[in-house]
Amino acid sequence: MGRPIKSAETVGGTSKLASVNTALPIGASGLSGNQIIMKSQITGGTVRDTTEIKQKGNKRFRCTNADGTETLTLTAVVHGSLSEGQCQITGTDSAGGTYFASQLTGRHFVVGALGTGSQFAVGDKPLVVASGPVENVSVSIPNG
Repeated sequence: MGRPIKSAETVGGTSKLASVNTALPIGASGLSGNQIIMKSQITGGTVRDTTEIKQKGNKRFRCTNADGTETLTLTAVVHGSLSEGQCQITGTDSAGGTYFASQLTGRHFVVGALGTGSQFAVGDKPLVVASGPVENVSVSIPNG
C-alpha cells in the first residue's frame, strides 16, 4: 500500500489543524480541523461529500456519507460521473486548474485524469496541501 495517509489526531476532542503546505489527514470531517473530503457514491445512494474516511489501500477507502458506509474504489473521474461503489477527489493547482486522483499516498496525489489543469500530466505525483498550492509542485484538495 505504500505510505498510508495519516489519520486525524485529536487533542481534547479537537483534531490538529493542517497548516499550509502540509499533508492532510483523513478521519471524521465533523471535528474541527482540515480532514480530506471526498465525493462518494454508496450503493443505493447518490453522490455526496464524505463525513468520515478510513484508508484500506491506495485506491480503497471506507467512506461514510448520509447514505451509509461502504468500502469504495478511488476513481479518476469528475464527481458527476461516479457510479455506485466509487469515490473521487479533485486536486486544484496554483492557477485553479483541476485534476482527478487515481491514487493517494501519505503525501502525494497521483494524477489519473486531467480536468482543466496544465501544470501536471497523467501519472505525475504532486504533493498534497490543505491550501496554497505551489506552481508545478503541489495541489490542494477539498478539506474541512
